[in-house]
Amino acid sequence: MNRRTLLKSAAAIGMGAPLLSVAAATPAHAAGNYDVLVTEQVKNKVMLFRAIKLWTPENLGWEWAAPDQTGWARLGDARFRETDRFGWVCMVAAGGGKVGMVNFGDDDALLWSATPGGNPHAVEYIRSHGVVVVASSSPVSSAFPYQGYLSVYAPTNADDPGTLGTEPVDRKEFMGAHGLWWDGSHLYALGTWTLAKYRITGSLKGARLELVQKHMWATEFGGHSLDMDYTDSNNLVLNGAQAIWTVNKENLALTNIRPQSPGVKSFARAVDGESFWVQAIDVTDPDKEGWWNEYVQFFDPTGKPSYRRGLDYYGYEGRFYRARIAGVRLS
Repeated sequence: MNRRTLLKSAAAIGMGAPLLSVAAATPAHAAGNYDVLVTEQVKNKVMLFRAIKLWTPENLGWEWAAPDQTGWARLGDARFRETDRFGWVCMVAAGGGKVGMVNFGDDDALLWSATPGGNPHAVEYIRSHGVVVVASSSPVSSAFPYQGYLSVYAPTNADDPGTLGTEPVDRKEFMGAHGLWWDGSHLYALGTWTLAKYRITGSLKGARLELVQKHMWATEFGGHSLDMDYTDSNNLVLNGAQAIWTVNKENLALTNIRPQSPGVKSFARAVDGESFWVQAIDVTDPDKEGWWNEYVQFFDPTGKPSYRRGLDYYGYEGRFYRARIAGVRLS
């Protein structure tokens, strides 16, 4: 089965709605009728499941295992994006220092990779320019001692990600950089103190990030993940300051939608208002310590816990770091 073709046709419903199933393309109207992409750090895999179904080996839609290398340790971020040359790909980032682009659904080859270092927490592909941006949360070396930064990789052929090269064309200091989201027009970045909005200027190796607007908190916010809000295309969702927020993309105004939510590593909200998160295990289980959780917790549209998903049927206790609705079509 050519899953990439199925995903591409499913995404024709457009940006702002959950993707259809990779396994069975049916409209995503019912609760849980969308696909969830997770990073799992015991086997160091990206895994794709339908939310509402039990996460069994039989219900696995797709998976990709990171290379057995130190740089690929602790897969943390994964997202589907569309390219002109390869169609749908999966962008991946690992805390060990590596990022890459995986050829989703045909041969699952690693089409491109680089080593931005500094504990990469998010990676974004900007199709209109063929550019990749990476958010790293800590220093990479004495040459780049920033407490977090954004790295920009640019191609010699905007239609061919294979020409991105392995050295960034630009780096920007960004303390505690954790979250990135490209909405088709602007790139949003989230870190310890700052939420910023950028446009892409220039072309090919001359591509750069140009600041449009930023919001800085007076006290440490500790921003973690950014994602689109499927209930309102004008908003993004993010977590920080032990709460969940929406942010208006136009003016960066924040609204607290779920206070008293500590330790959240990622949060997503579906078109019907159902949501889910990964919350650190040391918050949910005081007897354990870690930044991961063995379960993804789902909530109904009122915010009440509804069901959870883990790898109970796989014979081991998974360690999820991030989970998001599988993907959207972005220009």
